[in-house]
Amino acid sequence: MPVKTTHRSRPPTDGDRTHLLTHLATAIRSLGGAPFVALDGTAHPVLYVRHQGRTIPVVLIQGITGGWRFLWGRTGWADSSQVEAVAAHLAGADQRNLVTDRRPALRKVA
Repeated sequence: MPVKTTHRSRPPTDGDRTHLLTHLATAIRSLGGAPFVALDGTAHPVLYVRHQGRTIPVVLIQGITGGWRFLWGRTGWADSSQVEAVAAHLAGADQRNLVTDRRPALRKVA
């Protein structure tokens, strides 16, 4: 099935991905986190950050409905426009547990 894409939904280039991940890394660093961006000539850049005692990879993906998302860990994701909120969460400034926050809504569905 052909897919029509517009300029806004085009896949980010490695440079775009690097820019967005570097922007997120800068925001995390400003909140006291210790992120680093791994670059490879044959793969997409990956941001790594220490979060709750472990090293978490953060990547940039295109959502199935369009738009771009940061994806990290087993359950974490956010729109790429929410850099400050993602940085606060990954730097530990936001102490919410995203899985616990979703449980009441999931119980209502079940």
